[in-house]
Amino acid sequence: MELQPYLSAVAQDLDRATSLADDATREVVHRIAPAVEPAVRLAIVQALSEAAAAITSQLEESVVTLRMEGRDPVLEVRPLGTGEDGRATSAPGDHGPRPADPDDGDSTLSRVSLRLPDQLKQAAEQHAAAAGQSLNTWVVQAVRAATRSTRPDDPGRRATTPHRSRRVTGWA
Repeated sequence: MELQPYLSAVAQDLDRATSLADDATREVVHRIAPAVEPAVRLAIVQALSEAAAAITSQLEESVVTLRMEGRDPVLEVRPLGTGEDGRATSAPGDHGPRPADPDDGDSTLSRVSLRLPDQLKQAAEQHAAAAGQSLNTWVVQAVRAATRSTRPDDPGRRATTPHRSRRVTGWA
């Protein structure tokens, strides 16, 4: 779905709204419109994502997904049971078996409702976008990294010394 026609419509509406304003006001609007385009684009994508989730919750046999192709979102409706890569999937909130992720030793999926301050959510979304991932995937990876074993006897545990510097200074 190409967003440019919608973004152009918003810019035209702003132009019409300021048609009776003075030249200085119209000039400010013409400068602001391109500056707010990324925020409007993100808001549209978030609305589409929430719509996809709402529609999916009403469907019994299908899943609506939103993915990005470049800067444009693509909505897909897939029958429940197959993913984009052909692997089996489960419905949102389904706690049944799913293909095991090679990075985790778990074979079930659980839904968690998470409330974040707006600024933290926006920062997480920016990091996820920079990594080319969905927010959900990014959060799963962050939680996985944060919850790696903390047992001192675990051979996979990274050795760290809390509150001490690893920096060595001096003369040799």
